[in-house]
Amino acid sequence: MIRVYDDIIPKDLQDYFELITFGKKNTNNYIYPSIDLKIKYENTAVEDEQMPINFVHVLKSSTNLSSHLDNFSHIPLIVCEHLNWSLIDVIAARLFLILPYETKLEHYAPHVDFNIPHKVVLYYINDADGDTVFFNKDGKIVQKVSPKKGRVLVFNGELLHGGGIPKKGPRAVVNFDIII
Repeated sequence: MIRVYDDIIPKDLQDYFELITFGKKNTNNYIYPSIDLKIKYENTAVEDEQMPINFVHVLKSSTNLSSHLDNFSHIPLIVCEHLNWSLIDVIAARLFLILPYETKLEHYAPHVDFNIPHKVVLYYINDADGDTVFFNKDGKIVQKVSPKKGRVLVFNGELLHGGGIPKKGPRAVVNFDIII
């Protein structure tokens, strides 16, 4: 089951997450990024021997813990409180900034983040195109969810899914793999 929640994250936090992801402008309209992003070549969307370039910031992994995790950890805490779940652990957390890319492909390859029982909390930082796509075990699309600032998706982590490829503007999401 895929649960979609709009605006359970307070508006001031939504704006804050957008600001630190996309940066802030000074009086000369120069953008100062507030979070460091690393280039990620997306090899699950190769077309005509080319692949999109995206950006990632690892908030938590088995080998990395970002100083920004404290900022973004409000998301799974608020979601778990809303659902009356006890959050046991955040296995991994990543912020993805997906740049617009001209391609015939609609989404990246279907995948699961971890092959263990877990939940995924996916938070959309901004309004964008490039739906998140869910698949059955045969690879058929069963549902699409459009990115909307403040929207949260919660789903079984063993469900095949793929990020949408935006064509019009950047798409920013934070992905949490959690144990409840």
